[in-house]
Amino acid sequence: MANYVADTHALLWYLTDDDRLSKDANLIFEETERGEHLIFVPTIVLVESLDVIEKKRVAYDFDLVLQSIQDNENYIIWELDLEVVTQVVKIRNVPELHDRIIVAIARLCDAGLITKDGEITEAKEVKTEW
Repeated sequence: MANYVADTHALLWYLTDDDRLSKDANLIFEETERGEHLIFVPTIVLVESLDVIEKKRVAYDFDLVLQSIQDNENYIIWELDLEVVTQVVKIRNVPELHDRIIVAIARLCDAGLITKDGEITEAKEVKTEW
């Protein structure tokens, strides 16, 4: 069993069956649904998902996002706490603060980060999957 952290677009694209999600990333989500992995979902990803949905960038119901995560024991919500903040301070190669929070959680979980974000991938702060 492997651990992963989902970034915002990866999670939303999986839930909405969007073609922009890579086959490898989709497979990780499908395997998680079957109990083969754990995916940690940072609370910042939930807030960003709400923002994307409210701005109509993705046609989806935010309540379904929450329900999908809460109904599957293989998804674990990771809150922004002092441990995360302490890790964020150490991340210098990722410019965007929200992304630094997500990367920090991937570090704390010893998890691969499911992301298409080139800045995160190029920073090499954590292993990325796409």
